Amino acid sequence: MWRFTAVLFAIAAMVGLAMVHGSVYAQPSHGNPHADKQLICHVADSTSAHIIEVALPAVPAHLRNHGDCIINSTDRNLIGQPCDPTDANGDDICDIQP
Repeated sequence: MWRFTAVLFAIAAMVGLAMVHGSVYAQPSHGNPHADKQLICHVADSTSAHIIEVALPAVPAHLRNHGDCIINSTDRNLIGQPCDPTDANGDDICDIQP
């Protein structure tokens, strides 16, 4: 009986830990870089670009591999809107901001 109780307690502890750790880890206020986001003007193909939101660690790859540029706004209503990915001075910030 004690083995059953120990196994049941271990399972309950793992489930509880996963629930608490997952919710705490997802909060941006705890310094989790995975929860911090940046709006960028993403070049979808040779004819169009639109605003997307990406995790901060993914921003350098988007800028380097896609020709994207950074949008200075934090307005999430802009996601999906067309944008101009022109960055004439090469500072990775879009010259024309929405």
